Amino acid sequence: MYLLNRIKFLILFLLLSILNVNAIVSPTKEFYVNDYANILSSETEKYIIDKSSQLANVDGTQIVVVTVNNLEGDTIENYANTLFRNFGIGDKTKNNGLLLLLALEERQFRVEVGYGLEGILPDGKTGRFQDTYIIPYLKNNKWDEGIKNGYDAFYKEIVVQNNLNLNYNEPYANGHSDSTFIIGIGMFLGFIIGLIIRYMGFSKIAVFTIIYFFANTFISQTGIKLISDLFSVYNLMGYFFGLSINILSGIGSGSGYYGGGSSFGGSSGGSSGGFSGGGGSSGGGGSTRGF
Repeated sequence: MYLLNRIKFLILFLLLSILNVNAIVSPTKEFYVNDYANILSSETEKYIIDKSSQLANVDGTQIVVVTVNNLEGDTIENYANTLFRNFGIGDKTKNNGLLLLLALEERQFRVEVGYGLEGILPDGKTGRFQDTYIIPYLKNNKWDEGIKNGYDAFYKEIVVQNNLNLNYNEPYANGHSDSTFIIGIGMFLGFIIGLIIRYMGFSKIAVFTIIYFFANTFISQTGIKLISDLFSVYNLMGYFFGLSINILSGIGSGSGYYGGGSSFGGSSGGSSGGFSGGGGSSGGGGSTRGF
């Protein structure tokens, strides 16, 4: 009797496991866009397919977008990890896949990162990208705009960090480009540090060493690693540091320079249909946000 009950339990467990696997959506023939919640425009779908196929052709990196009505009772982390493995997103050897998953009823968004991309897309950075480029749109039910803008942010990061010869579109942070964010941070940090250091008697060498330290720390923590952005933050901090010193010294003026970043725009053409995963895997890295 005991053995029979154990067999029944095992059969039930296997059936539930099969049902759970079946609850995960399957990749469409387009592969790079799987809009099961039917919230994306045909223009956005084509845009993502074209860009993703071009990226995959260059170095095997695959960015896949999936939208579902609900998670069938699962957590979005487990759902995303299982879906990632079932789809085989990314190259089998490089494991350089990226999944952007939206669950409509649960109002959650998940970024799942393959092993090979965790170096350039750590959890903190993927979370910041969501907060900056995706979630503000999703909170207003602007699904199409949020997903496309977030896609552009991750696409750009991969292209830039891997030094790929591909064009990319600049993402917008709450309707503003990254340069506005960088300028604001540089101004604030430079002025505050200047006020503090003015009364501490540091030498100029020590001052700019401290400025460089703060700028470098800011860049590493936020994921802004473009050399042009480094100069923007560093020089703006230096400018407003000098301005604060001069104000406190009664001179009332300061001098300095700041450099801006540059980027390439425009989308690239490609073909849609008949795509498939390269056998990549995910270790559960990424981030989750509610909206």
